[in-house]
Amino acid sequence: MAIYSALIKHGFGNFELQILEYTNRENILQREQHYLDLLKPEYNLLKIAGSSLGFKHNEKTLAFFKNERILSEESKAKLSVAASNRVLTEVEKKRLSEIRLGTKMSDVTRRKISETITSQIGVSVVVKDTETNIEKSFSSLTEAALYLGVSRTAVKKCCDKDNILKKRYEIKLK
Repeated sequence: MAIYSALIKHGFGNFELQILEYTNRENILQREQHYLDLLKPEYNLLKIAGSSLGFKHNEKTLAFFKNERILSEESKAKLSVAASNRVLTEVEKKRLSEIRLGTKMSDVTRRKISETITSQIGVSVVVKDTETNIEKSFSSLTEAALYLGVSRTAVKKCCDKDNILKKRYEIKLK
């Protein structure tokens, strides 16, 4: 960071930290923007309060994100335990998302994860063609949606409201 480099180069004694104003939470960004516009601080790279617009990672960081970030064995174990639980709390879901961030998985691994999640929390449905009276079972809403050529959301809404999809298909939860 620019400020870090400047502190090292010029020494801590050549810098000073001042509190310019005390404000409440509702006004924080407005007041920060006021001081950014007024003082035009040299070491503040971002010009809009509360925004990271214009920030760019350096090449070394980008290379790390692309090539070097891998899951630790501890993180893999946490993923495995969490995946075996049927119901995750919002905090656990967020943590899992953070653990997975930046990982690269093969197509085989992605398919296995998808199949496991579908088997544990997938919503099985039966699609009945009202013209032919043929019923077809699907292990997930997504699978049924692909078969019918519609979105997963359309299938879900049809299930929830007992509607007929495309004036032809009845969809029921299994």
